[in-house]
Amino acid sequence: MSQFRMAAAVSALLVAGALTSIGCADESTQGKGSLSGVWVAEAEFGPRLHGPVTLHRVESGWIADIQSETAPVVRTSLDTGSTEWSFAFRGQGRFVGLQAADDSAIVGHWIQPPGRIEGYPFATPVSLVPAGPDDFAGTIRPFMQRVSLNIPLIPDAGRTASSTDRYRTYLRNPERNLGWWFPIESASFQGNSLTFYDGDGERLATAEVVEQGRHFTMLYPRFGRTMVFTRRPRHDAPGFYPIRDPSPVEALVRPAQLDDGWQTAAPSVSGLDEQPLLDLLNSIRTSEPNQLREPYIHALLIAHQGKLVFESYFHGYDREQTHDSRSAGKSLASILLGSAIHSGAIERLDMPVYSYFGGVDAYANPDPRKARMTLRHLVTMSPGFDCDDDDYDSPGNEGVMQDQDAQPDWYTYTLDLPMRNEPGDADIYCTAGINLLGGVISKATGQSLPAYFDDKLAVPLQMGHYQMNLSPMERGYMGGGIRLRPRDFIKLGQLYLDGGVWNGTRIVSEDWVRESRAAHSSLNEEDDYGYAWWRRSFRVDDRDIETYYASGNGGQLLFVVPTLDLVVLIQAGNYSDGRTRSEFRDRFMKDSILPAALASN
Repeated sequence: MSQFRMAAAVSALLVAGALTSIGCADESTQGKGSLSGVWVAEAEFGPRLHGPVTLHRVESGWIADIQSETAPVVRTSLDTGSTEWSFAFRGQGRFVGLQAADDSAIVGHWIQPPGRIEGYPFATPVSLVPAGPDDFAGTIRPFMQRVSLNIPLIPDAGRTASSTDRYRTYLRNPERNLGWWFPIESASFQGNSLTFYDGDGERLATAEVVEQGRHFTMLYPRFGRTMVFTRRPRHDAPGFYPIRDPSPVEALVRPAQLDDGWQTAAPSVSGLDEQPLLDLLNSIRTSEPNQLREPYIHALLIAHQGKLVFESYFHGYDREQTHDSRSAGKSLASILLGSAIHSGAIERLDMPVYSYFGGVDAYANPDPRKARMTLRHLVTMSPGFDCDDDDYDSPGNEGVMQDQDAQPDWYTYTLDLPMRNEPGDADIYCTAGINLLGGVISKATGQSLPAYFDDKLAVPLQMGHYQMNLSPMERGYMGGGIRLRPRDFIKLGQLYLDGGVWNGTRIVSEDWVRESRAAHSSLNEEDDYGYAWWRRSFRVDDRDIETYYASGNGGQLLFVVPTLDLVVLIQAGNYSDGRTRSEFRDRFMKDSILPAALASN
């Protein structure tokens, strides 16, 4: 779902009266400050089917079994000599995979249908390995859609009526930043009624409290369930506080050495000055969220001199939990494009875009300028389409494309767009153009994007489970949003720092890395743009430190710093709050991380 659609839906349902009435049971706790504290509601929205999956040979063929539910398996012999295996559970997901030989593993993806929180499907890798002469076994790890709503009620010393408790408040939600769309700033409790107001004093919602001091409920119509809020201490409110135990850390430790391709070391072993990093870590851990705009830092990882040296998680996140990349995932489109060029599937970057889709005349708004559009124009955000993500009146705007239902094929939707400029003449942020690269890669390689990503990147980079978001036509979406584990996401930066090689395996050419990080476009006044990578210079200790980075809404930041042999991953949840994201981006890099690395140079 686009940010525009999500914002409209959440705002509408909350302002319409999201809080339901319930009676008061414990009058002894009524009175001044009786509801002060942090109130938390948590819910999980599925998918229901996940975990171990097995295939069994039966008399009629094969069946798939997940959580005691079964479905028939379809096997299809392909011209390539491989066998396609597929099975589906009505409305709950389906699997498609390939087997190279009768006794080999079946490798494919589980297609997770749209859910209540994220309104689009996902593809999750699944490998089914032989578990006996008549069995295969594997594990399905889809994106589990969860939500945590956190409302602090802080007594307002300025209240004037003794019969009314007044509070300062705000809604913190680390997964989606829903408080941005439900801008409560104050609340009053009188009798049995709890009423929330915005900054102008307009009433947003009213509830009656049951078992005062114990819980109240909130009905989210879009979620289809009542959310029960209970008062929580710090150690039981990870969605509100960054860490359960705020005790300062006295020393940094080496990240865990796992079987994921990373060599790890303590920061001091690689030459980093630990003190700035220790100060940064403790500033995050001990922060007291006193407003909506406080940073929601979810993960901070640092690699130095080829080793992972720093790894910390906050707000209930951990190393096994995949994280939304938002537009930082656009850089993945550039990596896959470079891989397809390196393998020879795509001849060169100046190939005409429409040559992969049947020619210009096959689409609406024919224009001779479309024939001059190349892959280079797409990856540098200069295709010439009437496509502007900062203008909702532009037909190519990402939100417009995602909100419309007339054309579910987003490749066709983009190719149908009218032209605004000659390709290459104007640099305008256009997600639809980057996504179109996915269609080119798929057509050039003959593979679906999830399959190509798995073969050319996920497997050689030793990635674990991930969830690739899909379009309505169940094609991989290259406009951003793939969910990767943090230790896997930071590998993309190390891959480029090492000139296109990961642990001895070349993924893209060194020339492609060099060209990708060079300036090709100028999309704003601060940063240049390469091949779907941003460029930024930081002034630290009278030195200009050049970086290039992937950037996504909310604070998804993957920095590569060649001169310091450094890669930094920040993941956060300040969605739609660009000011807060920019503030902690610059503060973390300039005040702590870059100074720590300069100590070794």
